[in-house]
Amino acid sequence: MGTSTAGYPQGVERAANAGLIVALILAFYVGFGVPILWAINYYIPSFFDGFGRRSLVGTLLYPFGPLRFEYVFVAALQMAVRYTLIAILFWRAWHSSLPLKLVVIAFLVAPTGGYLFHTAGYPEDVLYLALLAAIHVPPLPALLIMGATLFVQELAAFTVIPLYITSLVLRREFGRAVVHGAALVAVFAVIYLFLQTVPPEAIEALLARVRAVARYTIDESYYQLFRNDFVGERMRNYYMPPARYLTRSLLLAGCVSVVVAAACYRRSDRWFGLLNVLCVLGACLAPLLLGFFGWDVFRWVFLSLLSGLFVLLFVARPSPAPVVLAVAGPLVVFALVGHLEYFDGAQPRPILSYARFMDFWSAELPQILGKALSR
Repeated sequence: MGTSTAGYPQGVERAANAGLIVALILAFYVGFGVPILWAINYYIPSFFDGFGRRSLVGTLLYPFGPLRFEYVFVAALQMAVRYTLIAILFWRAWHSSLPLKLVVIAFLVAPTGGYLFHTAGYPEDVLYLALLAAIHVPPLPALLIMGATLFVQELAAFTVIPLYITSLVLRREFGRAVVHGAALVAVFAVIYLFLQTVPPEAIEALLARVRAVARYTIDESYYQLFRNDFVGERMRNYYMPPARYLTRSLLLAGCVSVVVAAACYRRSDRWFGLLNVLCVLGACLAPLLLGFFGWDVFRWVFLSLLSGLFVLLFVARPSPAPVVLAVAGPLVVFALVGHLEYFDGAQPRPILSYARFMDFWSAELPQILGKALSR
């Protein structure tokens, strides 16, 4: 049997590649869904409608006029963005070492795989794609890109911006990390101080324009976000008391974060290695902080795990294979006992029912797409 360039037998590499394909198909089957009505709203408000925060995507789509209020148009864009992100993840995994391929397979087979396909339409797709762009361009464009993410969703401060700062630290660009970090904090402060809320008349004017065009039921509860500030009546601890599955999910996210951080340790440079560990651990755990003032707690767990995967695939050069493979362990456990709650009452589809699996492709999938196209 031949040997691959990575030092593993070609048969093993081919089996891992086949496993990636099978895991991707299973994840698609388990979690596939079209953007929910709440998520459609992320692409609608614009600066020209009187909105400040969460307005960048809507501002870019403003030239499309009333078309930007159509469900099919917005959902198609959101699906395109999500599947672009998935394609990049898959391409990177395909060209990675065997240990990283096994980690991605575990991620796809675990509840995180189905969740990746279920949450199409949410703004983290744009945020993670922006992160990938920022870590591959010169400093000034990178800073502008990351600053722009805060106007896609201000919660980028807890998701992709920690990963961006960590990437600078891992490249030993400490001065740039401090300057860019301070600049991004300043942008967040501007949003916090001046752009938290939107005048009620501006909200009602936008909703009136949407109602005049939309053929779907608008989820107007989304716009309550713009009537309340960050620390107003909505502020509460959504981790108290934690549900049984939420507890398991949080423990899993913590375990994966610790192992991913440990994979970045370098014995040859002890203090720098320790700094690596702390930065990576903070970046992986940062999305969990959103659970103290945002209710989508299972989504925050998912983003924490996705951040860990991004560290291994794009941000860091992890330590030897055994440490990287240790990440797959908790994900495999998660596949057996874990759970991520879906939105709008949806449920992950069972993997082990062959009849259910075949029915999805022949009947359920066309039905989902047909219903979406009719909106």
